[in-house]
Amino acid sequence: MRFAKIVFTIAGALGLLAMIPMYLATESVRYYGSLGGLVAWQFAFFVIASDPRRFRPMMIPATMEKLLWCSALLVAYLQGRMTPAEVAGGTIPHLVLGMLFIAAFFKVRPQAVGAH
Repeated sequence: MRFAKIVFTIAGALGLLAMIPMYLATESVRYYGSLGGLVAWQFAFFVIASDPRRFRPMMIPATMEKLLWCSALLVAYLQGRMTPAEVAGGTIPHLVLGMLFIAAFFKVRPQAVGAH
């Protein structure tokens, strides 16, 4: 469980730090609305880190968040809206965290039914 606590705490902290320049990047309200969802996920990572066994099922959508981000950047690249360097810089950290989330999911044993 220690592994999962560390991975999800680091993911939440790095994610929040990454949001700071994003909030300064544009004036689009729609963009800020999307960032709000991303910020919420960073706090979800902290919740998962607080009790990985209890919140183990949330590791599945957390992994999806990371992998969907990578997919979105890949699509942007294929549309010619991003350079290979931008895609690599944006996907590699998320891909690594996604893989660590998967590892954490399998390392944490499921909580017994009815246990709280």
